[in-house]
Amino acid sequence: MTDPADERVQIIRSRRGFEGFFRVDVHRLRYRKFDGSWSDVMEREVFERGATAAVLPYDPIRDEVVLIRQFLPGFLFSGRDPFPLHIVAGMIGSGETPQDVAVREAMEEAGLSLKERPMEKAASYLPSPGGSSEVIHVFIACVDASDAGGCHGLPEEHEDIRVEVLRLENAIALLDAGDIEDGPALVALLWLARHRERLRRAWNSDAGRGLVP
Repeated sequence: MTDPADERVQIIRSRRGFEGFFRVDVHRLRYRKFDGSWSDVMEREVFERGATAAVLPYDPIRDEVVLIRQFLPGFLFSGRDPFPLHIVAGMIGSGETPQDVAVREAMEEAGLSLKERPMEKAASYLPSPGGSSEVIHVFIACVDASDAGGCHGLPEEHEDIRVEVLRLENAIALLDAGDIEDGPALVALLWLARHRERLRRAWNSDAGRGLVP
């Protein structure tokens, strides 16, 4: 979100360019250059998609991750497989925290309950800051992957989502081969590859408290 108090940027005028399922705002602005002078006034469209939470369910005992597969129009119109492997994700609504959305979407899209399960934040990032204000918050959550499977999703949102459980090493191999291109999945899997052993030690020790079946 633009900080109106940031003296390095001067917003001259803003207007709504388009509003449908998503929104595009048009801004006339200029910014302070590194030499202290002002840039020329420019007009930029910004895709206002809102904030998103994404979560990768991980079973530290079985060393498996829960991915999903469904139709995504962005993949279709970029010339890619329109039914990609990716991770659970959803838009953050008013009054919701990213963690709230991760829990809700895991149940809706994968049939997995994350309530009272360990969850760790991997990253927050902007996938396309040159033209979009979207921020994606990525989490890794502890699950029992033996519970995962089937098809899920909300019919009113035209969702038909299939759950796929993979060994973490196989998911990383798919990523390395270029077969996983979803941004949140890339961030989550790369982060988990770095923190895998620490999480396995921490989360496996929770088994005695009933957090890990």
